Amino acid sequence: MSNYFFYVSVNSSTAPKRLDLAEAITHITDPALKDVFLRDAVAGSRMKIEEYEKVAPAIKPFMISDASKAFLLDYEKVLHKNVGQKGLEFTYKDINDKPVSFSDFKGKFVYIDLWATWCGPCKAEIPHMKKIEEDYHGKNIVFISLSLDKPKDAQKWKDFVTKEQLKGIQLMADKDFGSDVAKNYDVNAIPRFLLFDTKGNIINADALRPSNPELRVQLDKLLKG
Repeated sequence: MSNYFFYVSVNSSTAPKRLDLAEAITHITDPALKDVFLRDAVAGSRMKIEEYEKVAPAIKPFMISDASKAFLLDYEKVLHKNVGQKGLEFTYKDINDKPVSFSDFKGKFVYIDLWATWCGPCKAEIPHMKKIEEDYHGKNIVFISLSLDKPKDAQKWKDFVTKEQLKGIQLMADKDFGSDVAKNYDVNAIPRFLLFDTKGNIINADALRPSNPELRVQLDKLLKG
């Protein structure tokens, strides 16, 4: 079934929505097959918390087996395991070698972009990051771009930041993927985004990307609250 829906989506005249699972199961008549299909789809979807919360009400009524109910319970526990926990206190240097700490921004929402100059997908997010920083300038949120480049490439990182006129808070971790911030949040691939509340607690340790329109919806809601 997964292969069939993948084939249909690829050959469709309109671009499919990544998480349109409720639409997919309208083509399945057997309740047991709907249940199994949805369980497999959720397991392989790598959804963010915000995405899951939108999808869940539409699919939960069809996930009727004990196996699926147990799966969802465990899935939700993993998805929310870090929510509300205190964010890691770190201090890293900016391009002028000035130390900047996570706690410097207490009282503000904090959005952190973990990236590197060698990372293509990271660089693809830069225009979106620039735009979102511009649009939310002056609001109660700070945007931190934290490089996981290797220490030997510090000058390359500084040159890149200057050349590309990157905005926000630009920092570089001390030991690339061996840095405390990467180890603390189990970062083994980038780009990776982190979102914290005004008390420095985790909202999402695998947050939405700047290119995802839903991020703005989330930020607007947080800033209004």
